[in-house]
Amino acid sequence: MPVLLVVALVILGLFVLALVALVAFSFARTRTLLTPVRRPSARHPRDVGLPAEEARIPGPRGALAAWYIPPRNGCVLLCCHGINDNRGQWLDQIAALRARSGYGALLFDFAGHGESEGRLVTFGARETLDVAAALRYLRERGDVDMGRVGIMGYSLGAIAAVLAAAEMPEPRCVVIESGFADLERDLGMLFRRYTGLPSFPFAQLIVFWGQILGKVRLSEIRPMRVIGRISPRAVFVISDLLDEIANEPYDGEHLYTSAGEPKRWWQVEGAHHVRAFELLPEEWVRRVGDFLDEYLAVPPVSPDAGAQRGDAEAQRFGEAEPYHA
Repeated sequence: MPVLLVVALVILGLFVLALVALVAFSFARTRTLLTPVRRPSARHPRDVGLPAEEARIPGPRGALAAWYIPPRNGCVLLCCHGINDNRGQWLDQIAALRARSGYGALLFDFAGHGESEGRLVTFGARETLDVAAALRYLRERGDVDMGRVGIMGYSLGAIAAVLAAAEMPEPRCVVIESGFADLERDLGMLFRRYTGLPSFPFAQLIVFWGQILGKVRLSEIRPMRVIGRISPRAVFVISDLLDEIANEPYDGEHLYTSAGEPKRWWQVEGAHHVRAFELLPEEWVRRVGDFLDEYLAVPPVSPDAGAQRGDAEAQRFGEAEPYHA
């Protein structure tokens, strides 16, 4: 056999092996990304002095575990936690906001997290339907003023909060921290940061496998493209400048710039991923509390009409397919 043919076959064999390894590696990484680490909350609202009702909320991917904390000022905050976390992530913040101004809350575990049913995380695509289920629960209680509901989100919860509020009229305002502006771009950045390898073609393969395994189009999860639809409802973007997961300051800048008025932006020097409250608790409570007091605590002009529109839109959204940009 000619030497050149042998060399060509060896090179071809190595190329095929490298291609198989690349596909296998990206497949394994995608399965890891789509499989949340289930960590039920080690704490309960009573541990921070909060009264709470246990709830199981029917959701499209199974029952969602939740705590309902009644308000003293008529306003309820729907709190969305981050990936691999749980509803307990918001306990201290809600305790502080309730002590300050009387805010109530609905803290729930996304599907596949905490004590909720389900097994996959979809980076906002189906978590928006969990948000819709949580809003439906509040509406059906009969004792919640649906014209005075706000939504707050950390990381994964920030994505879900933006996508849901862009489609549903009920949330009067939105507070997000460590949010993502463009998921595919952020996945590429994370891949480079933690492996030292180029994002191409790994990020694209992860997006491809995400569509196959999770049946969601990760490439279409771009909150910066839809956050402007929330206006004229207010948005508060909190950027943690030492964030090791979200791509700061890029994500915060693009989310804030893309949002309509009214809007606020806080860049937190020295804060890591969703750690602004941990680093500066008094300032976090003051800034977030002032925002909520201005844009949520004041009753809407026509709450009955807003609630009726919300019922119709939520019914439509609750029956819809997972979010696609």
